[in-house]
Amino acid sequence: MYFGFKTFFILAVLQVINSSESDPEVCNSCCTDGVPGIPGNNGIPGVSGRQGQNGEPGMKGEQGEKGEEGMKGDSGRNGSNGVPGEIGLQGPQGPAGESGPNGLPGESGLRGRTGSSGQKGQKGDRAIQRKSAFSAVFKSSPGRPTGILKYDTIVTNVGNHYNKYTGKFVCVIPGVYVFYVTSLSNNGNGFITYLRKNGQTQVTARMSVGVNTASTMVILDLVQGDQIWTEPNVNYNYYLSNINGHCSFSGFLLYAA
Repeated sequence: MYFGFKTFFILAVLQVINSSESDPEVCNSCCTDGVPGIPGNNGIPGVSGRQGQNGEPGMKGEQGEKGEEGMKGDSGRNGSNGVPGEIGLQGPQGPAGESGPNGLPGESGLRGRTGSSGQKGQKGDRAIQRKSAFSAVFKSSPGRPTGILKYDTIVTNVGNHYNKYTGKFVCVIPGVYVFYVTSLSNNGNGFITYLRKNGQTQVTARMSVGVNTASTMVILDLVQGDQIWTEPNVNYNYYLSNINGHCSFSGFLLYAA
């Protein structure tokens, strides 16, 4: 009902408008502006249209052609060798480490059993002991001799290494020897007696005045061929001897080398 009335009203208005447009004078003489009508209510919203369907996905495009391979670039030049660096100075030696403490001594092991006695060995050959010894004296007074003293009497001459004709002892067995010289003065100006080895004085016996005896001893290390003798000083050579042998010269091998 409401819808029909509204439609009718709209049609009436449209007719008046058409009449005024066709005959404006009539409209102007008889018509006046009416009071504006009350705005009509908003119409009922129309029904929403159906949602359109999504389009199908397009086809995948074809893969493009592979581009041509670029040209290979030229190889770069080799770089020059660098200059070797200088050798660095050697660093100072570090301090020595401290020595660790000594370990404790281990315990003594058990004593082993005593082994059985071995068989008695065969008796060895007796070692040959090399010997050399002599003793020579004046049995008569030599007076005032010069040069090597040549004692006229040999008491002992083991090995025959002393020669009474030359007054010299010649070493045959190398080793250590002991030599002893005794002399007696005749109450003159005394004597000086030298004991010499190969001409070099080793020891001296001396008596200045009166009838007195002087002695001397020496230990010498000799090699084969060494010569030992006694010899007086030419100014102090006043000797006295008799059958009792107051002047003597002796020597012996202490041990062989």
